Amino acid sequence: MNLTILKSMSGKKSAKIAGTEDELKAVRTAIDFEARGVALYTKLEKQCTDPKEKAFFNMLASVEREHLLSLKDTEEFLSDPATWYQHVEKSGLDGA
Repeated sequence: MNLTILKSMSGKKSAKIAGTEDELKAVRTAIDFEARGVALYTKLEKQCTDPKEKAFFNMLASVEREHLLSLKDTEEFLSDPATWYQHVEKSGLDGA
């Protein structure tokens, strides 16, 4: 691999992105909102006896859970981009 390419990439803005406090606050507010949605729809699912209603609330809880995971991923990226890249790229510190 050409080291010149790697050196040029290390200085790119995308490698140094960090979220502002306002952005992190907004993401964390959204995380709380989605978590409450998961809890509500899970509770409603448990209260239902009709299989179609149970399936409906289960689906809504699943959608909210996906939103929650996406927002947590965004929070990690904004908080610590280097760790996020390491996690996403599944790189090891041993050079493998």
